[in-house]
Amino acid sequence: MIKIDTYDKKIIYELDKDSSLSLSQLSKKLRRSKQFILYRMKQLEKANIIAGYNAIIDMSKLGYFTFRVYIKFQQMTQDDEKKFVDYLIKEQSQIWTITQIHSKWDYAIFFGVKSISDFHATWDNILKKYKKNLVSYNVSIYEPIYNFNKSFFMNKQAEPVERVYGSSKREEIDATDLKIIEAFSINVRQPSLQIAKKIGISPDSVRRRIRKLEDKKIIVGYKIGLNAEPLGYDSYRVDLHLSSTERNEELHEFCKIHKNIYQINKTIGSADFEIEVIVKDQNHLLQVLNEIKERFSSSVKYVEFFGFSVYYILHYIPD
Repeated sequence: MIKIDTYDKKIIYELDKDSSLSLSQLSKKLRRSKQFILYRMKQLEKANIIAGYNAIIDMSKLGYFTFRVYIKFQQMTQDDEKKFVDYLIKEQSQIWTITQIHSKWDYAIFFGVKSISDFHATWDNILKKYKKNLVSYNVSIYEPIYNFNKSFFMNKQAEPVERVYGSSKREEIDATDLKIIEAFSINVRQPSLQIAKKIGISPDSVRRRIRKLEDKKIIVGYKIGLNAEPLGYDSYRVDLHLSSTERNEELHEFCKIHKNIYQINKTIGSADFEIEVIVKDQNHLLQVLNEIKERFSSSVKYVEFFGFSVYYILHYIPD
């Protein structure tokens, strides 16, 4: 476990609200020199606490649907599971994310497709090869998503920033915009000149096009890839099964300002209300869940939760 001080926390907090902030902007917010800020950022990167500086892309505006499939295996050794993951990575280009999870399910697979038939084609290929090894699976439409800046490490109540993506009207972009999204989204702190050289346009054109992508809400925000494990925290997904949805707006606002909850997933085909949580350990998780159950006792029937261990690929899905 790595200990961080107040300045580290402030840097992480500001960058997870907006990872594209310049050193000058960060210096003004923290009232420290740019050299100090840059040194601390490099130390956080070295410790693998900050794993990247990413743009949050609303792929639904580019014509994509997101499907999530949970799967539970039988008669699969560790080597068999490795071959399964390798097969998905090599053979199935429409898979955006593969995550190993624990408890009710073994893996979560996220598909980015432009039509229902595209999903069927990809999923049918997987079933042909692995149906005999599946105990069960669950398919759900995974959108919209409400992503909040993380504040679990802060000592006081923090200001929530909500980034919403999924289920949006499609926007037309050209091939150059798409190249910018692919180059820029994985590192929003790289100079415009670097992107311009890759694509073959001027830095001014890069900056102008990024602003238009922001105006169209194709880029809905900027965040860091924050690795909570070195700080002594674990991530869990929690499924809330409800007897009533009448208090969902109130539940949403409660989750939005809770320092340990950083995302709400609105899905069709899975739980009634899904949240992503960062906590110190399972006892801490149970405390957070008890808060929810006590406050929303008239709505919550029961809860299920599971942890994440490995992300094999992570494209476009923020968390």
